[in-house]
Amino acid sequence: MALTIGDPAGIGPELAAKLLSDPKNLEKADIFVMANEDEVKAAAADAGGVTFPITEVAGPDGVRIMDESHIPVPTITRAQVSEEAGARSMHQLRRAVDMKLKGEIDVIVFAPLNKSAMKLAGMKEEDELRWFANLLGYEGTTSEINIIEGLWTGRVTSHVGVEQVASLITKESVKNAILLTHWLL
Repeated sequence: MALTIGDPAGIGPELAAKLLSDPKNLEKADIFVMANEDEVKAAAADAGGVTFPITEVAGPDGVRIMDESHIPVPTITRAQVSEEAGARSMHQLRRAVDMKLKGEIDVIVFAPLNKSAMKLAGMKEEDELRWFANLLGYEGTTSEINIIEGLWTGRVTSHVGVEQVASLITKESVKNAILLTHWLL
């Protein structure tokens, strides 16, 4: 599993560190963290000093950091929307997609992203799901699926202002959401 720490200016890194600090999660997947080691250490500190093992081989004994510290990373100010933060998020997501396309991982998980920052960095799509679809050349229905034990929900609309919702609920959009959820189940 590739895990990106999300928008580096937001809460994503802290949430990712908390996820990694639970040993039960390390038992569930071989986790490749798409970040530099200094970013991961800062995230752990922000999460209250949590710890987790870092190893050369992802597995139940630890996570593997996919460090690229040889590539300069611009300074990113916390709690501030910026092109740099959006570009960093998109860079790590692209790396994860490349790993998936090469068959190195089965799934990509990402911590919260900032769509405004990603748009500043060049994302033209309305959200990251359509960005992924375009990156992969996928033209079918895309949607968030929310999953908790015993309940899956799909969406007919997403990431739009409430004033747009009614006009986007059509027979076709409802059917597509149902078919996508059915296919996933």
